[in-house]
Amino acid sequence: MYLNSILSPPLGTTTVQSRVKKTIDFVALLETPKDTRYDGTGWVVQLWYQESEGTWQSADFSITDILNSPILSVTTAPNIIRRIYSLHLPCQNSTPVQFTLRFKPVLEDHTPWIWSNEQNGLGDGRVIFRGPSAGLPTFETLFHSSDPNLRVKFVRSQVPGVELFDVTAPIPPIANESGTATIGTPVDLELYYALVKLSSPWMGPRQGSSHLSIDRDGLLMGFLRSDGRHVVVLGVSGINDCTTYVRSDEGKILLKTRNDADNTQYHRAIIAAGWKYQEAVNAAFYRAREIIRSLSPLSSAAEEPAPTPSWYETWYDGLAYCTWNGLGRELTEERILSALQDLTDNGIYVTTLIIDDNWQSLRDNSRWDRFEANSNFPRGLGHTTSEIRRRFQNIRHIAVWHSLLGYWDGIASGGWIDTNYKCINVKWRNGKDVCVVDASDIGRMYNDFYSFLSNNGIDSIKCDAQYGIDDFDDPIVRRSLAPAYQEAFKTNSLKYFSRRAIYCMAHIPYIFFRALLPHDATRALFRNSDDFFPDVPSSHVWHIFANSMNNIYSSNLNCLPDWDMFQSALPTYAGLHAAARCISGGPIYITDSPGQHDLSLIKQIGAYSPEGYTVALRPSCIALPTDPFVAFNSNRFLKVGNFSGGRGGSSILAVFNVSESQNSELILMDDFPGLLSSHNYVIRAHTSGEVTAVKAGTGSLFPMILPQDAYELFTAVPVVEIAHPKSTAKFTFGVLGLISAMSGVSAIINQSVHVETAHIAVTVTLKALGTLGFYISDLASRDITKFLVTIAGNVVPFHTVRKSPQSNTVLEIDLETAWKELNLSTGWSNETAIGFHMK
Repeated sequence: MYLNSILSPPLGTTTVQSRVKKTIDFVALLETPKDTRYDGTGWVVQLWYQESEGTWQSADFSITDILNSPILSVTTAPNIIRRIYSLHLPCQNSTPVQFTLRFKPVLEDHTPWIWSNEQNGLGDGRVIFRGPSAGLPTFETLFHSSDPNLRVKFVRSQVPGVELFDVTAPIPPIANESGTATIGTPVDLELYYALVKLSSPWMGPRQGSSHLSIDRDGLLMGFLRSDGRHVVVLGVSGINDCTTYVRSDEGKILLKTRNDADNTQYHRAIIAAGWKYQEAVNAAFYRAREIIRSLSPLSSAAEEPAPTPSWYETWYDGLAYCTWNGLGRELTEERILSALQDLTDNGIYVTTLIIDDNWQSLRDNSRWDRFEANSNFPRGLGHTTSEIRRRFQNIRHIAVWHSLLGYWDGIASGGWIDTNYKCINVKWRNGKDVCVVDASDIGRMYNDFYSFLSNNGIDSIKCDAQYGIDDFDDPIVRRSLAPAYQEAFKTNSLKYFSRRAIYCMAHIPYIFFRALLPHDATRALFRNSDDFFPDVPSSHVWHIFANSMNNIYSSNLNCLPDWDMFQSALPTYAGLHAAARCISGGPIYITDSPGQHDLSLIKQIGAYSPEGYTVALRPSCIALPTDPFVAFNSNRFLKVGNFSGGRGGSSILAVFNVSESQNSELILMDDFPGLLSSHNYVIRAHTSGEVTAVKAGTGSLFPMILPQDAYELFTAVPVVEIAHPKSTAKFTFGVLGLISAMSGVSAIINQSVHVETAHIAVTVTLKALGTLGFYISDLASRDITKFLVTIAGNVVPFHTVRKSPQSNTVLEIDLETAWKELNLSTGWSNETAIGFHMK
C-alpha cells in the first residue's frame, strides 16, 4: 500500500526556533490510497517526542486545511488522498525537543504504528531554541581542551551580530611534514559541515551530526550549537609560506599547517560565531581579506582598464561552447568550424568559444614544446581564429586552454620553450622529474606567450592544473615557484585579456588567499568543482551537490563560480544540470557533440538577444544552499537559493533530490532568499508552470515530492494590488520575466506600473527575448483583445499574445516571434522596451 508522510519541522535534522515563541507548530502531510474504509474516519497521526532527556510521550495531530493554496510542483494521483494535520506543542523554550511521527488507520486499533522515520529513512528531528544571549560568546564558551600554546585575540567584525577571533600557534619548520595545534572540542555541537580537499585540485563537502569527523584536509568548517549559534573555523594560508588546514581527531578540531619557511611561523585561523551560517562565513572571510590586504600586495600589475559593457556582458552572460566533451581529443580546425556551424544551424548563438586541451604543440603527448598550435591547425592558430570570427559574428570571445606549468607534465626538455627560456628540472609528486620554467623567467615567458595568443586572435584564457604549484617536493621550490607563477599569470591575464580568465583545478589555499581573495581586479571565472563526466551516471547528482556546497567558500572570493560545462542532450540528467547552472550565479557552458542538442532545454537556459547571440540569464547574486548541513544521499532535499534585482526583487529557489529514492518535504517560504515581509508574492514552478499567490513572513509552506534525480525551480515575484479605475474591485499584477527560461526573471532590467484614469500602463525593459509572462489575478475573466502590447514601440501581432495553458492567471507574450515578424533591429542599446496597456 502506498503511504507517504511529510513533517515540518522536518525529521533528520535540527531546527532552530526562537525562545520567544511558546509552541512548536508542527504540520504533517499524509498521502494514502483512496479507500472507503477510511473516508469517514481517516487516520490517527501522532507526534512521538521527548523533551531533553525526559520520558517519550505522544501528542495527537488534528486534521486541518492550513495548506489551502494550490500544490505547485506535484499533482495528486487520482487514487491518492492527501490529508493535512497540525499540532501546536507547548514547549519550555529552553531544552531541546526530539521527535518523530507515527500514524495508523483509526479503524484498526490493533494494527502496529507506522513510523515515518523508518518509512522515509530519516532519523529523529530536533528543535533547539535560540533567544537573547546571556552574554557575548568567548573562545572558552565555544571550545574546551584547547592547546596551551594557542593565542586567541578578539577582533572587530564587519558583520553585525558576529563575534570574531584570530587564532595563532607557533609551528617550527618541518621538512615536507605538517604540524598540528588543537583548537579544542566544540561545546554543544549539534550539526557540522566542512569543505575539504577531496584531491589535490578539488574541494568538496562533508556533513555530520554530533560525532565530529573531518577525515581530510579542511579549508573551512562550521557547526551549529545547541543554543542556535553558528560557529565557523577558517584556516588562513598564504602568509610567510604557510598552508593551514582544519582537521579533527577524537572530536577535537585541529589546525594542520605545513611550514615551508626556514624559521618558526604560525598556524593561523579565524573563528566566527553568529546566528546565521552565511553571516558567520562572510565575517570570517572579511577578516581574512583584511589580513591579506595588510601584507605586501601579490601583484605589481598596473591598474586594469575599466571593463566595457560589450565584453562584460558577452563574457559573463553569454552562452559559451567548450570543445572538451563535445569534440574530444581529436581537435582540429575543421572539426571546430564544423561544430560551430552545427550550433548556428540549430539556432544556438554562443558568444564564447573555449578551445580546450589538445591544440598545443607537444612532445611525448605530455610536455609543452612551443607556442604555436600543433599540426592539426596547419595554417596556424591565427588562421583558425580569423576563420571563426569571419564566419560566426555572434562569437565575441575565443579562449584557449593551457596548464599553469605549460602542460600536464610541464615543459619538453630540449624543445623550443626550454631553449628560449630558463628552465629547471625539479622533483614533483613524490620524486617524479619535471621540467618547468624557472621563477626568474616565468614572467617573461607568460608575457611572450599571451602576447602571441593576443596577436593570433585569442582574447581570453582557461588556465588549468593550477594546483601543480603545491605539489613540488622541495619546500624551497614551492616557495619560489608558487608566487612567481601566480604573479605571472595574473599580471599578464590582466595585461592582455583584461582578466577574462578561468581558474581551473585551482582549489589550493595559496591561490584562494593570495590570488582570489583580494578584490583588486575584475572578477575571474573559477571552476568550482571536479569535472562534468557525461558517461559516469553516479557523478551527476554529486556534481550539483558539491558545487552548491562549494559556493559557500567561493562566493567570498573575487570570482564567479563556474559549475563546468554540460551536454544538453544527456539522457536523464541534462535538465538537472541545466537548472543547476541557471541557479548558480556563474557562467553557462555547453559541450554538445555536433548534431546532439536538446533545443528545448537550451531555450530554457538562455534567451535570444536582438544583438544576435544567446544570453545566459544569470541571477544577480551567487547561489547558496539554504541549509549547509544537508548531506548527500540523506533523504533530504538540496535547496539552493538566489536572487535577481535589487531590494524588492525576485527570489529563485532550486530544489534537487540528491538521494537514491523518491523524497518529499514541506518547503518553507523562509527558504526563498531576500523576500520582504511587507510584500505580496506569486510563486511560479518552472517545470509545471503552476502559479500561486503567497504572503512573505507568514510561515507559509507547501508540499514537494520529487522522484530520484528530479528537480524543480521556483521563482517568487513581487506583485502589486491595483484597483480597477472605474470600480471598487481590485486585482493583483506582477511581471514574471521570461517564463520560457528557468531563470527568466533575470532578464528584467527594470519595470514600472502606472495606474491612469482609464487604463493601466506597464513598461518592462528586458536584456533578451523569449516568452514574457504577466501575472494577472483575474485574467480568466478578461478579454485579451482589449490588451495592447508593444515591443520597441511597435504593436505585437495578436497571435503572439495568449492566456497560458498552464495557468489561468498568466498572460504569455512571444516576444521573439513578434520581433522577427515585425522585422525589428536594435538601435544603440541591446535593451528592449515592452509596453502593456489594459483597461
